[in-house]
Amino acid sequence: MRIAICDDKIVLHNDLKKHLDEYAQKRSLIMEYYDYTSGAELLAGNVESDIVFMDYQMDGLDGLETSRRLRNKGSKAAIIFLSSYPDIVFDTFEVNAYRFLVKPIDEEKLSSAMDDYLASIDDSNFIVIKTDDRNRRINTDDIIYAEAADKYCNIRTAEENILYKSTLSEFEKMLPADKFFRSHRTYLVGFGHIVSHTATDILFDNKERALISKLKYTAFRKAFTDYIKRYNFK
Repeated sequence: MRIAICDDKIVLHNDLKKHLDEYAQKRSLIMEYYDYTSGAELLAGNVESDIVFMDYQMDGLDGLETSRRLRNKGSKAAIIFLSSYPDIVFDTFEVNAYRFLVKPIDEEKLSSAMDDYLASIDDSNFIVIKTDDRNRRINTDDIIYAEAADKYCNIRTAEENILYKSTLSEFEKMLPADKFFRSHRTYLVGFGHIVSHTATDILFDNKERALISKLKYTAFRKAFTDYIKRYNFK
């Protein structure tokens, strides 16, 4: 597993690697570390990491801007933000952050985040759907939203739009209920790609939007808050 650590304080690198080494030993994993002390240094690197531990506050490019440029380069690494300021957790949604950990790093919470990451790349995170010409295997974490299209539905991912030959209600049954929400009769949204929302619509990390029904807004807010507590703020 390739781990990038981007933090301007080397002491954090050493402390984090000590915890990760202990975790790797327990899980029989092999870790490869890549150390960067600035956002510019990370962006200049040519290693595609599996996980990037990103300091939120750094001289020069901060963690959010570094992550934004990393995504623009096509990186799909799981970004785990590190910060002493928990209030900025919502800002990290813009770059589809995987987790947010508060400094100093808690070993138990770090282990929990790593466990969740390993589970997310397991085959159980994939579904198979029928399209026009074949069956398609899709990682549910890649699904931004799905939109009803008569008796079919369109599935929107970061890479493409897929026509699924069944209804939105049938598609909803295939997805983990704690990561998706039927915000409107025509929209099923993925919490992991939401940047922000109002009482009427949702903004995703690909700049597209979906509607929220007035009758579902309260339930949506609760479900989204539960998702944040479970998956982003540990």
